[in-house]
Amino acid sequence: MAPPTAVRRTPNRGLFPGAASRAVHTVLAGPTRPARVLGVFPAAVYLEADDGTVVAVCAADAVRLPNAVVLTEPRRAAPFAGIGPADPARVGGGTLWIGDTAVRVARWWTPRVPRPPGSVVDLRDALAVCAARTGLPGPGRTALADLARHAARGDTAAAEDAARDLVGLGPGLTPSGDDAVCGVLLALADRPATAPLATRVAGWASGRTTALSAALIGHAARGQGCDEVVDAIDAARGHGAVEPALTRLLEVGHTSGADLALGALTALTAVTASEMRGTRIPLTAVP
Repeated sequence: MAPPTAVRRTPNRGLFPGAASRAVHTVLAGPTRPARVLGVFPAAVYLEADDGTVVAVCAADAVRLPNAVVLTEPRRAAPFAGIGPADPARVGGGTLWIGDTAVRVARWWTPRVPRPPGSVVDLRDALAVCAARTGLPGPGRTALADLARHAARGDTAAAEDAARDLVGLGPGLTPSGDDAVCGVLLALADRPATAPLATRVAGWASGRTTALSAALIGHAARGQGCDEVVDAIDAARGHGAVEPALTRLLEVGHTSGADLALGALTALTAVTASEMRGTRIPLTAVP
């Protein structure tokens, strides 16, 4: 998806408490180290530490990414208005510094992972909704169908080839192809046969896409996602109503929610087809 409009700089806003993801505990609680600002937006600031760890500092009402430190202030309070993309940054000792602004970790939280499969759900209508909203071009949709089918069968090599056609596909901090790959990896994270694929894709993603997007692919490979996509996957597995969960996910970003959903639902559909001894999920499922 394309990034939102960058914020206008205003004077420093000072010290903020934050709730930090345990997924980035090592870099936040460890020794202080340099970092760089990847982007500054009204709802979030993205940092990359010198070890490659990416941390999202988010307003209270922003999407809570699995690598986030969440402030108590909502975006209307403009908590990042005093921060610029060229500001020096560092992280460690339970604190993040960006220019003259500091965020102190007050508590820790654990990223959610999808629940185990429940009942089989008919996802055809949901897939059609996602396909109408996705940012994936035609070749990307074909690659997604191939990725899901091969991953569901445990064909790591073929699935990895399809993933290479998706990672980095599209504009913005989190390209549509990357979001779709995240959806697939999250939906299949509890399947042992998918583990080698997830490890391989997470290993080379940083060389093909943005630092933020590569970090989110790494979290997806470990089964960690934002609440909206986890809720949608849970519902698609029989744990709740699909329509309201999908509606909430589609509100994420410009096309990111639709791309995540399309990846996840295509993967779950492929698993069902594979378990029913289907030979191929129809490409019309990803129109």
